[in-house]
Amino acid sequence: AAAGGAVTRGATTIVMKEVGGIPGNECLTFRNNGEMVDAACVNTAADRQVTPSTSSSGASVLLVQRSFTADFRSDLVGKQACIGFNGTTFLAQDCAGANFQAVSLNANGELVSGAACQSGHDAKAQLTVDATGAKCVAVTTTDVT
Repeated sequence: AAAGGAVTRGATTIVMKEVGGIPGNECLTFRNNGEMVDAACVNTAADRQVTPSTSSSGASVLLVQRSFTADFRSDLVGKQACIGFNGTTFLAQDCAGANFQAVSLNANGELVSGAACQSGHDAKAQLTVDATGAKCVAVTTTDVT
């Protein structure tokens, strides 16, 4: 389900807060390597922000607002990064990548990609995914633009 091509940016940038997340560190945050973790909610920090947008094929995507550097993610330098599913976890990926599988927010406020959904976080505060969609957690969103 490749999104392909340029992303049409949505009007509103958001910060996502995991329901039942780590107290004081519930907001989904992108690390330098593009992985997602729960961290303190700093709504003005670009590494906490995504913009619900539309891919050139019409798919719903979540455009990542932070930039990435060559020493951590050379594949994302100068690219539009979106939350994608690599078969194991949700992380920042090239929106136009050949094997890009989009992650979006569903009507229940869950991060989903096909059957897979965010299931919470592990002991290191790293986002976890249930590939079967049996155990999903919701996020609440705060508009920051």
